[in-house]
Amino acid sequence: MLNVSLNQSIDIYCERISPEIFAEPINFFTNIAFWVAFFLLLKKYNKKNYEHVNLRIYSIILISLVLIIGTGSFLFHLFGNVWSLLADTIPIMIFIILYLYLAVRFYLEQTQVISAFSIFLFLFLNYSLSYLGVEEISSYLMALFSMLIIACIAYRKNKRNISYGLFLASFIFMLSLGFRQLDLFTCAQFSHGTHWIWHILNSILLYTLVVLFIERKIR
Repeated sequence: MLNVSLNQSIDIYCERISPEIFAEPINFFTNIAFWVAFFLLLKKYNKKNYEHVNLRIYSIILISLVLIIGTGSFLFHLFGNVWSLLADTIPIMIFIILYLYLAVRFYLEQTQVISAFSIFLFLFLNYSLSYLGVEEISSYLMALFSMLIIACIAYRKNKRNISYGLFLASFIFMLSLGFRQLDLFTCAQFSHGTHWIWHILNSILLYTLVVLFIERKIR
């Protein structure tokens, strides 16, 4: 029973018109952008001299998650079923939660307790937001809202490089989320939809966020 449910076909994007493997070629191949971002980030990581071992560990975890997110998305747009959807969405959620913790801990210089509480608050508000009819994108909306809040606080703390980096990331994410939501509405005009643009912009978004964590500024 479990195997049947995990292999159940999922058709939620414009490009997929059948349950067959490789029914979303553009959505599939544009995930290469995440791998490109991974290798570029790895190059930055190898050049960085870290003052604390924890920052090095967190950086390589974030960089690894970029690769895992890209691979999970590859799998989902290849197979288009329940288990591959989980492989796609779970790493994204892990990245969001981890980055929120790190942003509060290091950008805003808060304690571990407050940083952990920010995760609890995020999950609670995310759960509450799902009841407003936006369950599909509630975690993305909360991630965007969190970035903007932290960017504003960082600006007030005169951490302009952090603030500008998060504002830039928020702008990229708003564009990305917009193209994701437009996908099914554009099927009549564009048979391949716009979800593939979400992949490209999100790879740029993740690159921007991880570079910001590594360098504490965008460069």
